[in-house]
Amino acid sequence: MVSSAGSGADGGATSSGVADGGGSPAVAVAPPGTPGRLVAVVEPDHASWVQRVVAAILDNAILAGVTWLALGPGFGVPTLTPGWGSAAQDGARGGGPLVLVPVAAVVVLLVLQALTGWTPGKLVTGIRVVREDEHRPAGLGKTLARWVLHFLDALLLIGYLRPIWHDKRQTFADSIVRTLVVREVPDLPRRPRIVLYSAAVVTCVLGLGYGYVPISGVSSADVADDSPLCEVATPEPALVAGEIRPAGSVSINRDRRLWTVRETRTTRPGAVLTWTSDPSARDADYRVELDARAGSGEDVVISRSWDIGSGDADSWSDSDGFRHDRTIAAGGDRHDVQVDITDPEADAALAQLDAEPWLDVRLLADGEVVASCGDAVSYTRSGLEG
Repeated sequence: MVSSAGSGADGGATSSGVADGGGSPAVAVAPPGTPGRLVAVVEPDHASWVQRVVAAILDNAILAGVTWLALGPGFGVPTLTPGWGSAAQDGARGGGPLVLVPVAAVVVLLVLQALTGWTPGKLVTGIRVVREDEHRPAGLGKTLARWVLHFLDALLLIGYLRPIWHDKRQTFADSIVRTLVVREVPDLPRRPRIVLYSAAVVTCVLGLGYGYVPISGVSSADVADDSPLCEVATPEPALVAGEIRPAGSVSINRDRRLWTVRETRTTRPGAVLTWTSDPSARDADYRVELDARAGSGEDVVISRSWDIGSGDADSWSDSDGFRHDRTIAAGGDRHDVQVDITDPEADAALAQLDAEPWLDVRLLADGEVVASCGDAVSYTRSGLEG
């Protein structure tokens, strides 16, 4: 509280100080009509740019940690500083009702800031958001408007850098909604203050640990050796004899943060085909088609096809998710083909497959199906579980 005193002809007068919360700077004015009235104005103690950045990092770490605990890795993280936050690594996967958990965390932090001026990050760094015209919390309306207007600050980060040189240390959002960020701590008795700060520090530390300190590991395995095998034979020159094995690969990404481990399993359906063809069919144009269903469901979740081509001499190719090794021989040509769904556009559909999807594989020659195989494939491997 700031107070000032003055004297007049009648021997003196006093002025009353006006302050809000914890001895913050304020304006003190003597009552109207007092002789020798003296007005004292004290400028707010503006927060430094570094304090604001550290507070933003801590608050966003809390949101990142909540998102990881609720949804696992690979999801976009909400932020209190729009335009300056983490982006979605994999927007294809759904999180179900748990996607509302990070949204609720944002709402809680915004409400805390609206009603008190503090968030855990701001409390730890000793800063507070208040109205510019009167020293009290900004309220819900101004807080939400300020949050949305941070998108303007994010343009080339100019607005977020503006407090470095602005006389009131304001971003564009602060100037528009008329808020200030000042150095201020809650004016509380010793014991409640210790409890409050301890809770804020623990929350920020957990946020940093769960949000920003991953220890990741990836294990993967090819399931071709364990998948079902279909032997095929046909009198057609394009396929004299051979076999088809629905296959693919599975990988598990283990993301460890503090005391918690989250696993993300990714299945990549595919097939391995081996056959011999008559030398007279060396100009046949081969194609492999694959349909994947969730378990024994009737609806196809994802379909892919690969033009593996033809050739009249020894040939080998490895592109567009397939490998074709063709060996020319007088008694018959041998074909070894492996196809896998590897394109990033497939991730949304692959997320719908369970650990034992049903795969249908077809081999076509000049547009005609010459062999097919369908069976369930297990993508659960004991070697990946450790």
